[in-house]
Amino acid sequence: MHKGVSDASLLESAKENIVPLPGGHFASKLAASVKQSSRSLLQFKDNLRKDREAFEDELRNTDELDDPLQVYVDYIQWTHTNYPQGNNSDSGLLNLLERCTSCFRDVAHYKNDPRYLKVWLEYTNYSDAPRDIFVYLARKDIGSQLALYYEEFANYLELNGKEADARNIYELGIENNARPIVRLERSFHRFKQRVEGAPSHEAVPAIRNALALKRGDAVATIDKDESTRKKPKLKVFQDESGPNQSILHSIFNGSSDSNELGTIKSRIKENSIQPKPWSGEIIKQKVPLERQSSSSGSSTKFHVYRDPSATAPQDEPKACQKTETASDGSVHTIINVPGKRTEKVWLNVDLLYPSINEEFCLEEILAMQRRSSRKRTVGSGANESNHTHTVVVPLRDEDDSTIKHDRPQSPTITMFSRMANNEVINMFNDAAQNLNSDDESVREDEVTTTNYEGFVTETIHNQPIPQLESIETPPTDKESNHSSPFVERPSTDEFPQVVNAVDLSLRAQLLSALSIPLLVYPGYNNFSDRTISKMQLFKEITNKHTKSISKGSQSAMIDFCGDEIYCLRLELGKGGYGYVYLIEMGRTGELKALKVESPASEWEFYILNQVYRRLIGQDKTISSLIVKPDSLYHFKDESYLIIDFHSQGTVLDIINHYKNKGLTLEEVLCILLTIELLKAVETLHNIGILHGDLKADNCMINFTESDELSETYSAETISTWSKKSITLIDFGRAIDLTLFPPNTHFVSNWKTDEQDCPQMNENKSWCYEADYYGLASIIHSMLFGNYIKIKKEKGSVKLENNLKRYWQLELWIPLFELLLNPYKDDSHKKSLLLELKACRVSFEDWLIQNSKSKNLRSVVLGLEHDLNMTNRTRVG
Repeated sequence: MHKGVSDASLLESAKENIVPLPGGHFASKLAASVKQSSRSLLQFKDNLRKDREAFEDELRNTDELDDPLQVYVDYIQWTHTNYPQGNNSDSGLLNLLERCTSCFRDVAHYKNDPRYLKVWLEYTNYSDAPRDIFVYLARKDIGSQLALYYEEFANYLELNGKEADARNIYELGIENNARPIVRLERSFHRFKQRVEGAPSHEAVPAIRNALALKRGDAVATIDKDESTRKKPKLKVFQDESGPNQSILHSIFNGSSDSNELGTIKSRIKENSIQPKPWSGEIIKQKVPLERQSSSSGSSTKFHVYRDPSATAPQDEPKACQKTETASDGSVHTIINVPGKRTEKVWLNVDLLYPSINEEFCLEEILAMQRRSSRKRTVGSGANESNHTHTVVVPLRDEDDSTIKHDRPQSPTITMFSRMANNEVINMFNDAAQNLNSDDESVREDEVTTTNYEGFVTETIHNQPIPQLESIETPPTDKESNHSSPFVERPSTDEFPQVVNAVDLSLRAQLLSALSIPLLVYPGYNNFSDRTISKMQLFKEITNKHTKSISKGSQSAMIDFCGDEIYCLRLELGKGGYGYVYLIEMGRTGELKALKVESPASEWEFYILNQVYRRLIGQDKTISSLIVKPDSLYHFKDESYLIIDFHSQGTVLDIINHYKNKGLTLEEVLCILLTIELLKAVETLHNIGILHGDLKADNCMINFTESDELSETYSAETISTWSKKSITLIDFGRAIDLTLFPPNTHFVSNWKTDEQDCPQMNENKSWCYEADYYGLASIIHSMLFGNYIKIKKEKGSVKLENNLKRYWQLELWIPLFELLLNPYKDDSHKKSLLLELKACRVSFEDWLIQNSKSKNLRSVVLGLEHDLNMTNRTRVG
């Protein structure tokens, strides 16, 4: 007891020189070190020198050690104990940390060693840019499988006010299944409680906040006064690649040059002055004004500061401008600045600056003009879809009534979406660069004409969507990359924005602007600098009749997709995009589905990852409604998407299974599958995803074997019955609505057929209708055994086939009415989640009442047996 009190007193007296560590110090060792240093300084230093030399000798022989990292770990811990003041010239801690981090950064088995990651995290304490270190670790794949990395990165972002980015980091870690996943999920839950202001259920003593260190599970709350007080006096500029750009986008999309971190000393070299001898150096002196005319060559040693403004001329030449109207009615402004060339601007600058304290932009002038003149008509013609929507702004002071419309207007402005506006601004910037590159030898009195028309007069025409040449059904994902994604005037209060849903350039632009790039998605492998050209070989070894792969063919072996070797087994399907194959993993024998596309595409991999990321925390029966991505291998010419394989076939397969027997599906089975389909569509729309290509052969049957299946479908057994469900596949046409402004509509350029919604077949814009009609098409095929056919009566879409009188008309009629006629007003198309849920609940209530009497259990188990037998025959 006496010794403990003595040690505590000794540490108390030296606490100012002890730097706290995330894991704390060993009190006994620390006290012994302090005590020894106080007794005999020379002996203490000599002992430290010997211990250091022993560590250095051991590090020189690391090639012979089983675990060389442990030597560094012990060395660092020894430094903490004997140099509790942290990094300085004596301890050399920073240099030791840099040696350790650089030594093992390319050693694979240490990348996800918690000891190595903790060394990196301590290293961040001495960096003025911790974010760069976290980014570097992500690019080197260091700590990617450890929860600690994501917790520390998220804590850093949260403390710097980047809650949205912190949330993305947590979600990325959970998606990577970083260990321990339970702790990471708990940290994420606490984070959401802090951000959302929800009270925590855990009792956290107030003393913990006072003792909180920089690292740990909890993130200390910093009030505004404290955070303001701790800010440095001088704020160094940091390029964030745009004020509205996500921090994760800017850090994960850096150039290849940023892959090398460098030492901290090298990163702050701009703040260091290289030493040089003073001998012979001359210090320049500024001669006072009163002595500048003196003939004496001598100068004073010191110069009294004078305010430059006191000696500056009082009357500087000012710029003058004059607005002129040309003979054709166009208005321009002449700007004359002394010492510079006269500039002619083709707009009325007086409208931009009506007074000293007022300034308007072109959009504001446009808005004022529209308010003052509502009588202007927009185009003419029989077909409104072919109108050109151009807003004319008379940039001059005269009233709109005095404008003569028989002469050219100057200039015109077309309302753009955010993305199209960026393209226009780029045009303007290019024009500015051309102006700046003019020959500087041009005479100053020569008038320079600034042509703003290239940026304010662009008008976008709404043209009918060109159709591709006929290709085989089912509809393919073949896309045209020649047309602009913006096909008519985008969103205002009256007109929605219309976008080409599968425009390749638009998709590339969206993917390049992701806050978390595909580069760090689990399973993403980028080989875009390599050409693979294997699809044709796969076609050649596929039997045209049985679709099986020739056994023993060398081309059937896939050894170019990572470390795993796959073997082609069977062709499962094909379309305009490419082929889908059944493959077998070499090491485990597990079956997967492989989707080969040419040209290469990353879009479906992105969509599927977004679905699973947005469903984090949801019941697994919900996420099982969507096919799970495994990995993507993206080559220059082809892409290889590996996804989970469902062996029981598609909804189209079971329709044909019944049809071969001269039957259609039992209504009770149709109702069960309709409930699951509604769940899937509700799930996607709720997280902002459109499938875009719902049809019977894109719905896999997913009947998981279960011994707990009850004879009745009830609220208590609904979780068990959810194992008899479906899984949606083929997201090649899917749309992430969160990437577009609200009320965005879409158009398509693929070959349409009766399974596509009427809006697509009529070249009209669409949104949720695509999925609603696709859902109606699947249900129709299950009920009738054939593809959907529709007719129009009094402006409403109706089924050509009449529903059977003995069916549950009170369920089917409202559902088909909702799915075929979801909107009365085409300008505002919102998701009908509440309406879909109401229909689903009605179906569930009916099934609860009638599942036993309609023999639902025996119907499902009988079908499951048949599907499994068919799969065994097909797969072998």
